[in-house]
Amino acid sequence: MKVTKDQAAANKEAILSAASRLYREKGIDGIGIGELSRSVGLTHGGFYGQFPGGKEQLAAEAVSRTFETNIQDWRDARSIPELIKGYLTQAHLDNWTQGCPIPALGADVARAGGTVSGSFTRGVEELIDTLMPLVEGETHDEKLQEALRILSAITGAILIARALNNRTLAGQFLDSVINGWPVVAHEEPA
Repeated sequence: MKVTKDQAAANKEAILSAASRLYREKGIDGIGIGELSRSVGLTHGGFYGQFPGGKEQLAAEAVSRTFETNIQDWRDARSIPELIKGYLTQAHLDNWTQGCPIPALGADVARAGGTVSGSFTRGVEELIDTLMPLVEGETHDEKLQEALRILSAITGAILIARALNNRTLAGQFLDSVINGWPVVAHEEPA
């Protein structure tokens, strides 16, 4: 039976949504094409019809998808403290499948390389661009350095906190960034 264009688009969307969630939960190499296809009711053939480049094409597109929600959430933030407090929550810490792709997929993407790394890089660049209007700095380079510090601090705190089996210490990592920003206090003019 021939699949309509609308059904093919719906199938691709279902695969991308499932891959985006499952890759964050299990890792890129933690789920096979067969399991992923079955999770959305498709066969291997149906998968390769949507992703002729195979698992690398799917991983690259799914990594791009994982950034979309985060980028929109960051665009909605009105300030850096709001963004940091919204990011460093217990809900985000516990929600691997819907959370930020940087702490969830960074190591997997580094191992995958190629187009997967390219998709991840574009997502990180877009997050940095989203931060730029919110950060302090006189020059573009100063603002860029501040955006990089914030991105490193919040994603690193989530990554470390998720790896810990001590919830108190995990919370302390999140709190250290929330309560310690900005790292350098600005002096008032005399």
